Amino acid sequence: MQMKLTIAGSGSYLPPTTVENRDFTRIVDTSDEWIRSRTGIFRRHFSDGELTVEMGVKAAEKALADAKLAASELDLILVSSVTPDYVTPTVSCLLQGYLGAAQAFALDINVACSGFVYGLDLAARYLQDPSIRHVLLVASEKLSRVTDFTDRSTCVLFGDGAAAVVLTANGPGEELACCLKADGRQAQALTACYPDRNHPFGAAPASLATPPAGKDRMALRFPQATPFIHMDGREVYRFAVGAIEQGIRAVTASAGYQVEQLDWLIPHQANNRILEAAAKRLNLPMDKVYSCLDEIGNTSSSSVGIALDRCRQQGLLQGGQLVAFSGFGGGLTHGTVLLKI
Repeated sequence: MQMKLTIAGSGSYLPPTTVENRDFTRIVDTSDEWIRSRTGIFRRHFSDGELTVEMGVKAAEKALADAKLAASELDLILVSSVTPDYVTPTVSCLLQGYLGAAQAFALDINVACSGFVYGLDLAARYLQDPSIRHVLLVASEKLSRVTDFTDRSTCVLFGDGAAAVVLTANGPGEELACCLKADGRQAQALTACYPDRNHPFGAAPASLATPPAGKDRMALRFPQATPFIHMDGREVYRFAVGAIEQGIRAVTASAGYQVEQLDWLIPHQANNRILEAAAKRLNLPMDKVYSCLDEIGNTSSSSVGIALDRCRQQGLLQGGQLVAFSGFGGGLTHGTVLLKI
């Protein structure tokens, strides 16, 4: 189903603290060459105490300024985050209050790195209601909060940052097609759990890391579960490459286009090897795949939005272009949205 969807403004924010690959050599057994050759990452940004919502506010203010829109004109605020500051209130409610967007209702999304792409489609569907004129979509992630800095296989991957877009149905843009998927059977490939507390009544609850005992127990407890990100790198790589290919082929076919007609693919910035492998399967030249991974690392759901904003600021997105956005991550989830800008 084609739906009107125009990007009226965009903004992004990266914390000022920059950590380069060589800085990790002081805390884990690694090297700049090892990290670059396997991931394509050179540097990333980490919060120096800024909250997830504070980073989101800074990106949102830039997007509103770019759209020349007052926060009071917003009808809906969507926020994607896997690293919220509080269980409650939500990031979206805190952001709504700080911006003074009194007319907007607020909703959080948590589908990990796919969140910004899911948010684009959700915004498009809400905007079909004539009472909703402007949607603010924000993705803000503080992955340093859930990174195990003793695990050299994962700690070099992640960064913090936020992105935002103002979306409207009153413009030339369209969402031409979307493909949103989930596979909870592979959930244990990418996990991070909340710290748990025992209650004072009855037997102590089993730990999330306690394997299931007995056939009547649901197998929802993972032996590797900790409050830090745990990733089966090979499984996630296999899933991600397939997810990008599946999503791109699905949305282009649904909208009546060929893959080679894409002007841009703006994917989740996770790993250059993933992007290169997916592009090869799609026979899509890498100069059509936008990447800023070397400078930001993997910022989860923020990464597609940061890449989108950079693409716009560099003048690479032009009216009438065919642009695909692809996200993939924990859940496992993946999503692809095809827009005519």
